[in-house]
Amino acid sequence: MASFDVLPLRAILFQLLFLVTAIALESMVLRNRLEIGRKTSIQFAATTNLLSTVIGWMLFFIAEPLLSDEWRSQLISYIFFDLTTNPPLLIGLAFVSFIATFLVKLEGITWLELLLSIKKDAETEARATAKFQGKHGRRAAFADVPNRPLAVLWANAISFSAITLLIGVRLLFDQALGNS
Repeated sequence: MASFDVLPLRAILFQLLFLVTAIALESMVLRNRLEIGRKTSIQFAATTNLLSTVIGWMLFFIAEPLLSDEWRSQLISYIFFDLTTNPPLLIGLAFVSFIATFLVKLEGITWLELLLSIKKDAETEARATAKFQGKHGRRAAFADVPNRPLAVLWANAISFSAITLLIGVRLLFDQALGNS
């Protein structure tokens, strides 16, 4: 029973909520922006989100012992107990997290395509067609070619915005319960 005293159940539940939210939103964005099927977009979103979460937690557990006592205390207080003592630090970490997550997801999709041997025939064909057509044909064909980094950026931005909104609602709810 003593092991449950240190189990951060609330942090785990919110991590699951954030993952489900991110996967749902990102799969919709990837499906629309990259013009891929639902199943593939869900697989891409789920795999890249799980990969970035695992890498994030691994980095946390590697970096945590290397931090000074003050920073370690602040980081652990926020992650496990929702106590924010240094909001500028939190904002900086959120920005770094956004960029790192974007890069991991972008590379993750590339790795998934290589692992699953997904061919990019439509994209290659559209670029080849655009290369040999005149000025007007090039514009039309270029518009049809999905831009993967931009799609992943949009998906990541939308999921981070939704998660930020969920955190804000949670903070408002916690404050309302604390005041009554």
